[in-house]
Amino acid sequence: MKKVCAHTTLAVGGALALVTAAVIHRHKDRLSSFLVKDFATDEMNQDTDWQRLTISAQAQGCSEARVSASLGSRPLITTGKSPVDDRIYTTFYEGFQIGKDISTKHGDGKCLGYRENRESEYQWISYEDAEQMASEISSGLIQLGENHGQNTFIGIYAVNSVEWMTTALACHFHSMIYVPLYDTLGEPAIIHIINQTSLKTVFIDKPENILALLKIAKQVSTLKRIILTKKLPNDKDLEIRNKAKEVGIEIMTYNQLRELGQSKPAVHHPPKPDDIFEICYTSGTTGLPKGAILTHKNIVCLIQAATDFFKPIFTELETLISYLPLAHSYEQTIELYCLCSGFKIGYYLGDVRQLSDDLTYLKPTLMPCVPRLLNRMYDNIQSTIRQLNPVKRFLFNQALSAKADDVDNHRIKRHMIWDGIILKRIQQRLGGRVKLIVSGAAPLSPTILQFLKRVCGAYVVEGYGQTECCGISSCQILGDSTTGNIGVPFACNMIKLADVPDMQYFSKDNVGELCIKGANVFQGYYKDEEKTREALDNEGWLHTGDIAKWVPTGQIQIIDRKKHMFKLAQGEYVAPERIENIYIQSKYIAQVFVYGNGYKSFTVAIIVPDADILEKYTREQNISGDIVELCKKKEIKELIFNDIKKLEKENSLKGFEMVKDIYLQPELFTIENNLLTPTMKTKRPELGKYFEKEIEEMYKNID
Repeated sequence: MKKVCAHTTLAVGGALALVTAAVIHRHKDRLSSFLVKDFATDEMNQDTDWQRLTISAQAQGCSEARVSASLGSRPLITTGKSPVDDRIYTTFYEGFQIGKDISTKHGDGKCLGYRENRESEYQWISYEDAEQMASEISSGLIQLGENHGQNTFIGIYAVNSVEWMTTALACHFHSMIYVPLYDTLGEPAIIHIINQTSLKTVFIDKPENILALLKIAKQVSTLKRIILTKKLPNDKDLEIRNKAKEVGIEIMTYNQLRELGQSKPAVHHPPKPDDIFEICYTSGTTGLPKGAILTHKNIVCLIQAATDFFKPIFTELETLISYLPLAHSYEQTIELYCLCSGFKIGYYLGDVRQLSDDLTYLKPTLMPCVPRLLNRMYDNIQSTIRQLNPVKRFLFNQALSAKADDVDNHRIKRHMIWDGIILKRIQQRLGGRVKLIVSGAAPLSPTILQFLKRVCGAYVVEGYGQTECCGISSCQILGDSTTGNIGVPFACNMIKLADVPDMQYFSKDNVGELCIKGANVFQGYYKDEEKTREALDNEGWLHTGDIAKWVPTGQIQIIDRKKHMFKLAQGEYVAPERIENIYIQSKYIAQVFVYGNGYKSFTVAIIVPDADILEKYTREQNISGDIVELCKKKEIKELIFNDIKKLEKENSLKGFEMVKDIYLQPELFTIENNLLTPTMKTKRPELGKYFEKEIEEMYKNID
């Protein structure tokens, strides 16, 4: 009897849910205007012409370039301006003071947040506290013999933290130059950077990195001291101090340095606009890293451009989650923008696998991302959707439909039903308060971007930049419903497309190498005039090496890469990344590397299959084996090879561009196996060496 009642209750509940869903669907337009929260200002995009988002930069001095249509005839931005009282600032030092005033008078005064462990809430230090800590650190450095001014370089070799940012602030307070280091640089690069910048002091957190630095102490003669930003584990403390003593390196804790600074405070020596604030080393795909020279003027103009760009959705009470590496300009620029705006920055615990835990506690409103993270998020959501019963799946699809209307109307709104109930679990994974997600560092799949624009309850935009322009030069406009592009130029720079005759790309056809000019463009590479001349031409244009085109509505679309080309034996040029971007559209492929050389007339490819998709296929086809075994099976190779052949035909690849053989590799290309750079770009020379045997075997079999 109980079983019958349970079935009856379930049937009735299901019927009611279906009726409710039908009512919601029928009246979705009326319900969409009921208890809706719109966190953007009424003025946002009021005058935007979505069919003409960029215009000629003739008013800015270059008719062949383009700027955002919103800039109009105004000059490119070169300085910062307080969003509260219009005070002008020209250095980050001045911008931080403005951010402090905004937070103190209009916000909650909080600046930098951290957690002790996974059970603890975020603890905050105020803008006043951050300023005091930085002043103590800088005073301590001066007591140790580090002079104020542009001849002093300070190394920061740590994960994102309060200590990282207050050390950077300390350098800003005395016109010193900081030099970020990071784990994946490798020993030769670390030696190169320390010697090139003559680092005497390096701030470090991880015991293994301290030991690695002590190991190479004899090869970096300028290094005198290490400042420990975190407490060492007891089993490592004595070992590190003994080894440091052996090689003559002084060890001091962060708090000891603060105490030293407290004993004799030093008056600040503020920087000038053209002063260098950082040498940011790029993780190049070949050779040793190059040090991009970035000035206060570079960063300030970009901060102001971002302030204007995102102003419609932000107040003085925003919170950033910091987890992307601070050693890279993308994350740094976003954090410096936040500090000049009076926002709060909450640092993650240090494990990106537990990021959802940090998001739950912090509840950020601003979240910079990279495609790798968003891809994982998309996969998790899709996995959850597949497990929904028919009623819940129907409701989810209705929510998607309603939210698609919002996206098409260029405004993201939070609805009582769609966001408050149906999509709530997805949005809670991000903390439940996110207003803006910015994706950068690599292309994001249009399918995934379109989906996230609908389900996140936030503006999700894709941007573009390089270290050489402080990390950001263009971004999709808030409310842009399109995908597959990198938006419009920021108001601090203009963009033009230059001819690339070898690849048959010409600016007259609105396609060519993407070039950037503006106050955010770097000054050159530190002590490397040859590389500087390769990147910057005589007129100050930064040549990015990316091939782009203007789409009809005015956005920029990256379509190819200039530098990664090779000539086949018959004299034909091949751009492998273009082919890879076509092959990656196969649902069976997670990663791909196309290889060719001047001694062969055709190309081959290394392919990493998408393990989840492949395992699902093999279950349906009753094919046994794990991913390693599947990669060895002839029928799996034929499945993937046939799929890419269809893509070749659909995209009109030429015969010499089509790979003649593929090798299936079960293990992903990663930073850890040295096949990807820290910004997730493939290291082509390393991949060629890593798969040398497999590549030779493919050529041998075909010949």
